[in-house]
Amino acid sequence: MRSRLDDGLDGDRPLLVVLADDRDEEDHDVLFPAIRARGVSVVRIHPYDLVVHLAPTGAAFTVDGRPIRPDLVLGWVLGELLTPGMVQLDVLARAGIPVLNDAMTLFRAENKLLDSSRLAAHGLLRHPVLAGYDRTALTPGFTEDGVTVVKPLNGYGGQGIARLETAADYDAFRREEASPDSGFCAMPWVENPGRDIRVYTIDHHPVFAMYRYAPGDDWVTNVTAGGSIAMCPLTPELIDLAARASRAAGTVIGGVDIGEDLETGGHVVYEVNSCPTCEPPVLEEAADFLAAATADLDAARSTWRPRRVRTELDEDPALFHASKRHLLRARE
Repeated sequence: MRSRLDDGLDGDRPLLVVLADDRDEEDHDVLFPAIRARGVSVVRIHPYDLVVHLAPTGAAFTVDGRPIRPDLVLGWVLGELLTPGMVQLDVLARAGIPVLNDAMTLFRAENKLLDSSRLAAHGLLRHPVLAGYDRTALTPGFTEDGVTVVKPLNGYGGQGIARLETAADYDAFRREEASPDSGFCAMPWVENPGRDIRVYTIDHHPVFAMYRYAPGDDWVTNVTAGGSIAMCPLTPELIDLAARASRAAGTVIGGVDIGEDLETGGHVVYEVNSCPTCEPPVLEEAADFLAAATADLDAARSTWRPRRVRTELDEDPALFHASKRHLLRARE
């Protein structure tokens, strides 16, 4: 069974369904008990395990042959599960079941062009973006110094990201013909101190941030690339930028990636992630919000506030999952 049905599906407590797979199992080990401690049942259902029954009288849903009628669904599908998950989230919403991280929110966040366009519409895009499938359109003249960062149009986790610096780099990039997999999103390289900042937001409220350092002489800062991490105190500027970016993207539990621009001394919003791997302080706040939203979504969206916003430096390793503590960077 791909799903995690370790709670009642038909009990007296409100039921939250997380539509997801097990790639964030470590998060779920923290999040689910915290939700249950707040009086809400929670299960994880894999998109391949959810069965939809349509009839003239309406829609019904089963998993493992058992009927299920959640009070709230949290969409957490990405990569190969994005399309089937989006379909199911849309059907669930049409059946009158409240959905957070709905189909279009997840679709827009995973597509770099749509993500950038929403940032631009809210005045948060401070660099040019070139996106499409015709790679011959990208030349060294796109940026003043000829250094460009390109990412796949769709994707996550830093997969397929590259930096173009030389004429040979651009020539190799442009040789690939247009295809469904050739979509790209390009932006100028931002001179930075070898790190970026991931700010976590819950219902658009920033609650926790961390630095992500590139390993050695590399420049890719994703944790999966082997870099190091450290707690980052939330400043008023980071709080403002991340809150605005989260609202622009519509993410309920979001990860806003922000760069420190050494040339201007300011910050640059790179992108907003709708399904970020989280850390314990984020998961505690998420549990608080999701439990409240499962009981009364409208009230939670209008009145919920985080219990603690991490604005002070805290070097406690327990702020991070045990699996990542070996990546913690000593304070400089």
